Amino acid sequence: MGWMLALVVVVLVHQWLPQARWLMVHMVTLGLITTSIMVWGQHFAEALLKTRLGEESRPRQLARLRLLTAGVVATIAGMLPGWPWLVVLGALAVSAALLWYAAALGAQIRAALAPRFAFTVRAYVAAACLLPVGALLGAAMAFSPGEPWQGRLMLAHQIVNVLGFVGLTVTGTLLTLWPTVLRTRIEVAAATRAAGGLLGMFLAVLGAVAGALIGSTLLGCAALLAYLGSFAWVAVTLVRVGVHGVRQERRVPLAPFPILSIGAGTGWFALTTAGLLVMWWRSADAQMASSLVAADVQQLTVPFVAGFLLQVLLGAMSHLLPVTLGGGPRATTAALAVMSRGAVLRVVAYNLVVALFVLAERGTAGSGALFSALTLGTAEVAGFGSLSRVLLSLLGFAVLVSFVVLLVLAVRTSSRLRGTAVPLPTPSRPEAAASVSPARSELPSPSVGPSPSVGPPPSVGPPTGSRTGPAPAAAAPMDRRALTGALLGLGSVLGATALGGSLDRSQGSIPDAAGTAGGTAGAAAVTPTGESTTISVSMAEMRFTPDRLEVPAGNALVIELSNDDPHDVHDLVLATGATSGRLQPGESRVLDGGVVAHDMEGWCSIVGHRAMGMTLSIVATGAAAGTAADGGAVAAGSGADELARVGADMMAAPGPDVAVRDARLPAATGPQQLVTLEVVEVAAEIAPGVTMDAMTYGGTVVGPVLRSELGARLTVDLVNHGSMGHSLDLHAGRVSPDEAMRTIPPGEQLEYAITTDHAGIWLYHCSTMPMSVHLSAGMVGALVVPPPELAPVEREYVLVQSEHYLVPAGAPGSESTTHEGALPVSPVKIAAERPDLTVFNGHATQYVHSPLEARVGERVRLWVLAAGPSRGISFHVVGGVFDTVFKEGAYLLRPEDGEGGGAQALDLAAAQGGFVELVFDEPGTYTAVNHSFVEMERGARALIRVTA
Repeated sequence: MGWMLALVVVVLVHQWLPQARWLMVHMVTLGLITTSIMVWGQHFAEALLKTRLGEESRPRQLARLRLLTAGVVATIAGMLPGWPWLVVLGALAVSAALLWYAAALGAQIRAALAPRFAFTVRAYVAAACLLPVGALLGAAMAFSPGEPWQGRLMLAHQIVNVLGFVGLTVTGTLLTLWPTVLRTRIEVAAATRAAGGLLGMFLAVLGAVAGALIGSTLLGCAALLAYLGSFAWVAVTLVRVGVHGVRQERRVPLAPFPILSIGAGTGWFALTTAGLLVMWWRSADAQMASSLVAADVQQLTVPFVAGFLLQVLLGAMSHLLPVTLGGGPRATTAALAVMSRGAVLRVVAYNLVVALFVLAERGTAGSGALFSALTLGTAEVAGFGSLSRVLLSLLGFAVLVSFVVLLVLAVRTSSRLRGTAVPLPTPSRPEAAASVSPARSELPSPSVGPSPSVGPPPSVGPPTGSRTGPAPAAAAPMDRRALTGALLGLGSVLGATALGGSLDRSQGSIPDAAGTAGGTAGAAAVTPTGESTTISVSMAEMRFTPDRLEVPAGNALVIELSNDDPHDVHDLVLATGATSGRLQPGESRVLDGGVVAHDMEGWCSIVGHRAMGMTLSIVATGAAAGTAADGGAVAAGSGADELARVGADMMAAPGPDVAVRDARLPAATGPQQLVTLEVVEVAAEIAPGVTMDAMTYGGTVVGPVLRSELGARLTVDLVNHGSMGHSLDLHAGRVSPDEAMRTIPPGEQLEYAITTDHAGIWLYHCSTMPMSVHLSAGMVGALVVPPPELAPVEREYVLVQSEHYLVPAGAPGSESTTHEGALPVSPVKIAAERPDLTVFNGHATQYVHSPLEARVGERVRLWVLAAGPSRGISFHVVGGVFDTVFKEGAYLLRPEDGEGGGAQALDLAAAQGGFVELVFDEPGTYTAVNHSFVEMERGARALIRVTA
């Protein structure tokens, strides 16, 4: 209950929390689910094995739970600020708790005397042994490895934890809990046969994890197929039990919510696992070593967590908690009835909400059609704006919170009726009154120790001789109530989408033409012809060819899409929400564009590509006058101004996970130098409270400072661990760009060698188009080549200025981030020259709270580079005078000139660099700034602490 209440609080305040999605997901999986499994797994094991443990064992069980809780808290506390080693410690604590739990269950199995349901407890042991593997995989992801490893680890992590730990535990439990909820019988022989599928699921998980880690699509998909087959083997038995249980006559009706919730959750589990199989198979690509990228895997989070885990958990708890409360037959029956209030309404509304979010996330034409069907044609994916999403999220959240409210009411009801007998009608057949408890003699209970029954006490259970056949007439009111609940659930979802769509259109976050079938009169007038138009489209050099597709109105559009770009990753997104997904160089895919009713736009969603002109138009020929293009507005954002500035507290310290960059010039290198630059896409803080969706060399905004000597040979090995094409341009080299500066796809590398024949501080950067986006995302760095006979100085620092343009939270484009809580780069702001931040060495305030150091009388040399992408710098030190100025390969001022001159600023345009020297005569705190003060106020400043 503690984790559930904490989750409610986090959901309410999540928009102000870092990594809110990750936090909510792991509070469910690690907090709610894992704790529930450990608690109820122990109870079920004791009941199934008939090995009731004594009170002396309870302190050990509590110690395991405390260790688990401490591990979960440590994992969360380490992940939020980005402390990977604390995440590792938390993962180790979670692993230790689960292994301890598995060992305890193993000891109980060995102590049991011929238990009939030991297969369920063995499934618990196997599942518990898998979670430590998943925990360690999750800890490895905290170190932010690049693609393809981030995607491989994410995929293996989800397989182990969801399909392995939770899937095995839930499936094994359902073999005994499902008949209990239905108050019916399962034969031991049938359950034992079905349990053979549990072993198949376990082995399939191991195979799928291996396939994920080595990037083998064939192995992974074969293992998933075996997993689904094994699960189906178990599910067939569960379905037969369900059919038998529903057909039985009953004097006390079944509590519907546990049945519906568990059934719906199990359905989501099977569908999502099948979806993972299809997604994995379609992702096979040599460029990505046959691995899904992390962004692809995250699409499964909503159906796995919200569709499967939460529904199965709440359904099971709605049955087990009233039974555990006890208090006699009447109290138990009444508590079960309270927990099932509004059952059909809650289940229908919640599952529709989950389904709409999943379909909107998929973005294909088929998912768009199903989205429209589920909303009875009143809404479309293109009209599913941010306010619609908020209202539906609140509706789903209300359903979840209702569990807590009903639980409180159930406890009060049970307490009030505790010990009161429930009167039963006189049975019509003598044999029915004589046999009740044997019907449930096979069923486990977490609440009655060695007794094997679960659910209401025997006096309210079904008779052994219950016949199957037509339900009694009393079921008719229930059927009417169920129909009413289903209609109310559907109506609540339709009302939320309609209201949200109206609010979205009123705020301009979606066009008036989107959202309803009647949005445009012309669109509504188009009748599908039943014919299709197939067009081949090539993607290369930031263009679609052809970029104008003419389709007869009413025809279905099929696009045969191929990425003919030799180096870069592209995709195609249509204004309807249909998307191809990312295509690696040389990859092809068929995109179902659906029935074309009006003109619309398509574009490449890779950051910056649309701004480079990578768009196409679809023209509905023969459409009625007045049909309007969708304008390319996919439901995203809340209507926030995309040019609004992203502000930061320039007096605040960097976040606790920010390592202050060492600004000292690296030591001299020899005549031969080999450097490896690894392209990694990370979430990086660039100002207090501002995290950017960054593209980096080596994991930091502004890559490492390189140093080479005059005439030396520098070889750079560029390795692309990103999710798109990247490249390198070393300004200090004289080489043909055709080969050395070419864009390399994800997973590839190239060697770039130059001779540093000229002195200066040289820019290096990504030269993949659009360059302004890649540079603004952090792909810049400095190469220092000191001039000959440069005198040594006591202090020598390097400051690289870069400016950054970010999409405001909630504005169009903010949903394209690949890291939760990070802001993507804004091509719109770059074009408008509206930077949000201008910083030194990748962070706005790092040298304000960790100043550079110097002493009175020491000569200090400051190398300065204006990395851009667009802004220059007027470099000045408040309180200091430069007696040496070196700019772009030549001295402008030297003390030995004999002219007695000094300089107040070093002026550099974008991509220019140089150094200045000065001596401080007095102790104090001096400030190095960009004297274009608007840039200084955006973060371009560094303090220099001078001591005596």
